[in-house]
Amino acid sequence: MRRKYDLRNKRNFVIILIIAIAVIGVFSLFIYKYNHASKIEYLVETGSVVQDDNKDFINVQEDAKLKIRWNDNYYLEYQDKKVNLSKKVIVFNTITGGMKLYGKFYEIDKTGKIIENKDETELKNTTTNKFYKLDDRKYLLIDRQIVSDDRTIEASNYLLVELDKMGNAKLSNNKLNLKTISPTILVTSEYTFDIANEILRYGSLNIDLKKIIGSTNQYVPEPEEEENSENAGDNTGNGGTGIGGDGTGTGTGDWNGAPGGPGTVINNTDTGNVEDIGEIKNKTKMTSVVRALEGLTQIDIDYVVYDPYNEYKSVYAEIVMDNKIDVVYLSKNDTHIVFDKLIPNTKYKLNFIYTTANEETGEIIPTTFESLNLTTKMPKYSISIYKISNVSNSLTYRVYLQEGYSIDKVNVSLSFKNRVRDEETDEVSLEDEKITGTAMVGGNTKYVDGTIKLDGYDIDKNSVLTLNIDSVSGNYGLLEINDTYTFRLGR
Repeated sequence: MRRKYDLRNKRNFVIILIIAIAVIGVFSLFIYKYNHASKIEYLVETGSVVQDDNKDFINVQEDAKLKIRWNDNYYLEYQDKKVNLSKKVIVFNTITGGMKLYGKFYEIDKTGKIIENKDETELKNTTTNKFYKLDDRKYLLIDRQIVSDDRTIEASNYLLVELDKMGNAKLSNNKLNLKTISPTILVTSEYTFDIANEILRYGSLNIDLKKIIGSTNQYVPEPEEEENSENAGDNTGNGGTGIGGDGTGTGTGDWNGAPGGPGTVINNTDTGNVEDIGEIKNKTKMTSVVRALEGLTQIDIDYVVYDPYNEYKSVYAEIVMDNKIDVVYLSKNDTHIVFDKLIPNTKYKLNFIYTTANEETGEIIPTTFESLNLTTKMPKYSISIYKISNVSNSLTYRVYLQEGYSIDKVNVSLSFKNRVRDEETDEVSLEDEKITGTAMVGGNTKYVDGTIKLDGYDIDKNSVLTLNIDSVSGNYGLLEINDTYTFRLGR
């Protein structure tokens, strides 16, 4: 009996020891993950947009920090607050057009290859076409323009797609928020996405997204009705084409957008499915502009030259601004051109022309096949108080600059009520005062600081002060900005 008792004690001791080691291991792993996570932080730049865990968008007006918890959940340290996000974070910079993804994102490329992205994934701009699966029934599309095949939905830069179990989807970005109630197909320049069926198409390649990390989608497509062959037509015919900007700039152009949001209107008289830009070109079978995209100092144009009999002697564009005309020749074999070195926040008229020769006289005849009124974007700036010094009687302001757009100086002004004492009557009155200042910009920086001296002024303690970015100047001349920040000195 004693021997059995000793064996039982030893066995219990071994079990307790194993449990203790397991507990210590789990606790050590927790400590390691906690310490490791506490050291990780990322910068979220001014002008960025991020979504919190309640699906609300946050416009970041000053630089913030993105941190991660031990459970891989991200949170934002912004304006003395900690904002809970999620395990997957999408940061879109409205100023630079770049994106950063945090967490685990599965990219599906045009060959069907799955690329697992972890931690931080940086995209310099949204002109690079991408498709990601984030989770069960959750996807991210990235392209300059994203449209539905019936033109009722248009989005720019990126689109987050979240399906319910019945195949309906919530579509959202920083400009768009809507819910689909019928099967919808999204079209980009490289692929199409059949949302309800979770099918990604790159040309003739169909990719079943349900097989990637699984899906709980219960949508069942309705059976197709047999078509009456006596009444069925061949559904042929040419659709018209339209153009548009990305919806985020200050210019709107002279065209009507399709319902559902700002952006490009593609072939808007055709009600059939358009697979991609190549399909658009095949359908038009005509010389036309497919779409236009305005930038700060450039305009991107996608176009088609359809000249099967080589009748065109030349194809060119006239860029008209204030009666000044520049001519740029287009290649008949190309489909994309960038007009650069333009002035921000400026209206341009673009005339697209091809020439033919009269068969009898040889006279060159120009024909305008497209005429567009476009406006380049306005650089984005914001201003705030950085520091107030009672010792030097001054305030320091900070101006956040448009990244990628070089300037020499920022012209600011400070407006307030000044207390003025009458020497004869000793009465005090409030008079409007305005102090102007200049902040010189050195190099390609994200912000610039400037100082305004308050010596000789007696600012009323109840006065509301207004700090204004009047203008910026550089290689492109003087640009009026007029971004205002109001505050009180609090002294």
